[in-house]
Amino acid sequence: MGHQDDNFIKFLNDHSIKVSSSEMASNCVQNPLFTGAKIPQVTIQPKDVLELQMVVRKAREEKFGLVPVSSGRPHIKSGLFCNRAHALVDLSEWKNIEWINRRNRVCIIQPGVTYGKLKKTLQKSGLTIPMPIAPRSSKSILAAVMDREPSTWPRMQWDMQDPVASTEFVFGTGKLFRSGGAGSPGSLEKQRASKAAQKNPLGPGQSDFQRVVMGSQGSMGIVTWISLRAEIAPTIERPLMIGRNRLTDIIPYVYQVQRAWLGEESFIMNRTAAAMLLDHESKKTFEAIRDSAPEFICLQNIAGFERLPGERLEYQLDDMKEIAKASGLELTEGIGEIDADNLLKTARSPCGPNDWRYSLKGCCLSVFFLSLLDKSETYISLATDVLASFGIGGESTGVYIQPILQNHACHFEFMIPFNPHDENEVDRMRRVEADLTKRLLEAGAFFSRPYGTMADTVFKKNPGNTRLIKIAKKLFDPDNILNPGKFSL
Repeated sequence: MGHQDDNFIKFLNDHSIKVSSSEMASNCVQNPLFTGAKIPQVTIQPKDVLELQMVVRKAREEKFGLVPVSSGRPHIKSGLFCNRAHALVDLSEWKNIEWINRRNRVCIIQPGVTYGKLKKTLQKSGLTIPMPIAPRSSKSILAAVMDREPSTWPRMQWDMQDPVASTEFVFGTGKLFRSGGAGSPGSLEKQRASKAAQKNPLGPGQSDFQRVVMGSQGSMGIVTWISLRAEIAPTIERPLMIGRNRLTDIIPYVYQVQRAWLGEESFIMNRTAAAMLLDHESKKTFEAIRDSAPEFICLQNIAGFERLPGERLEYQLDDMKEIAKASGLELTEGIGEIDADNLLKTARSPCGPNDWRYSLKGCCLSVFFLSLLDKSETYISLATDVLASFGIGGESTGVYIQPILQNHACHFEFMIPFNPHDENEVDRMRRVEADLTKRLLEAGAFFSRPYGTMADTVFKKNPGNTRLIKIAKKLFDPDNILNPGKFSL
C-alpha cells in the first residue's frame, strides 16, 4: 500500500470502523471471465449512515476508491472491480426492514435485505413483491432493483424504475440526499405523520436524480435505503404453460395477453434454460427434463386476489383460452417432465447460495440486453450462428425472454454454461462474449446494464452517451472515488 492508502486505513482503525483483510476481499468473486481489474484491498463495513459518510469523505480526501456492495457472497458480476486501488464498502449486514405500510402498499428496506426475508415478512401483511427469476438466497433486493433486473411480473411494472419508489444515497462528496417523496421537508417520521408514504420516485421538485443513480453500479452514489412498491398477495393461483418448437407460434399470444393486462407472472424459456432452472433442486436429471419438452415454453400465471378471487381467475382463464385457441395453442398444467406449478414456484423462490445458471457446469456466461419480443427470432438466429462458429451447439445454450413494462419491451438472456477450471474453455467464453455482444449491438440490441467486456463494447459504440455520463459523474462524484474506472470514467 502507498502512503495515502496507509492514511486511509489508519483513519478507519482510529475511528473503530470495521475493516477486514485484503485476502477476504479478494476471495469474494466467483467468475473467472474478469481480467485486467484490481481486486479490492480491504472490505469496510460501516455500522450506520454517519460512519458511511465519514468513510466517503476521508476516501475523497485521500483519493482512495470505494466500491459499494450489498449482496452476500459469492459475487458473479464485475460490478465490484475497478481500475485503481479501492476498498469494498460492504452494506450486506444492513438488514433492517424499516417500515411496511399496507394501505399504501409500500415498504422501506436497507441494502442487505434479501428477497427471502422480505417476502416472509410481507406475508404477515398480505403483501408480496415482484422479484427476478430465482435470485440467489444472498442477493440484495436493493442491488437487484437499482440495477433494474427484470422481474417475472410484467403487469406490475409501469416504469423502468419500478418497483423502486424513493431512495436515500450518499454522493461522492459525502453529502446525504433523498430522492422522490422522501425528499420532502422533515424526517421520514414527520412525513408519515402528514400521511406521506415515500412512494413517489420523482423529486424533489422536477429533479430525477434517482434515475441517474440506478444502473450506475455504484459509480454515482451509495444507496443506504430504498422504498419499494409492494403488491397484494394472490389468494388463489393457477399457473399454466404453452409449449411449441417454434417461438413465432407463441409470440402473438403473449402480445394479446399482455396488452389486455391479463394474468400475473409470465416468461418464456427454451427447454435448456427451463431444465437449468429446475435441475438445481430437482431429483430428475437435466437431460430428462430438457428432452421431454418442446423447444420453447411460456409460463403464464393466473391469480385471484382479495375481492372475488374465484370470479377473477375464471374470467381471465376463459379469456386466455380464447386467445390461445385463436393462435392454435393450448394452455396446460404440465409439459413433459415440467410442471407449471413447480416451474412458477422455483422461479419465484431464492435458488440457494449459488446462481441457478451455474448448476450445470460450475459457471455460466450470460449475455443479456433489451429489445422487442417480435425481434426474438432475429436475435436467437444470430446467437446460434455466433455460438456455432465457436463450436457451441444450440442444445448447450439457455434462452430466457422476460417481458417487461407490460411487454412494451423484453429482457433477452443467452446463457452458456462452462467449466471454470478449464483455461481453454474460459478463454473461449471471453471471445464468445466479445463477438456476440458486438454482433447483437449491430443488430439493434440495447445493453442497458452492461458488465465486463459487454460494457467496454457498448460504451465505445455510443460516445455521446459516455460524454453525458461523464458530466453527471462530475456532479455527483467530482473526485471520482466511487467505483473509479467504471464505464471508462
